[in-house]
Amino acid sequence: MSASENSRGRTRPDEDDSSEDEETRTAVSQNEERYLSRVEEYANKASWPKEPLYQVGEVVYLAVSGQQQPAGPYVVVSSNFENGTYVIKRQSNDQRHPHAVPESSLRVRA
Repeated sequence: MSASENSRGRTRPDEDDSSEDEETRTAVSQNEERYLSRVEEYANKASWPKEPLYQVGEVVYLAVSGQQQPAGPYVVVSSNFENGTYVIKRQSNDQRHPHAVPESSLRVRA
């Protein structure tokens, strides 16, 4: 057998015109294991769902424009993290707020 043939009589393709990178052209013997690095960032990274800032049952306050102090306390009933809104209700009488509140309008006590 020639040097370019393996034990089954197959020949390796010519490597001079190949556009593949060297890692894919390197033959891995049966005794070796392959190791690949992890990728930190992708060119077209998928947007993963993020955890909501406020959890269901958490006590929050509603920032109202024109008022120095936020209104409340309210309790978070549910969250829609796809559009960043929350359904809240008053803690004192369980009355729901008339519309979903954006995440940027909620506050917590420091």
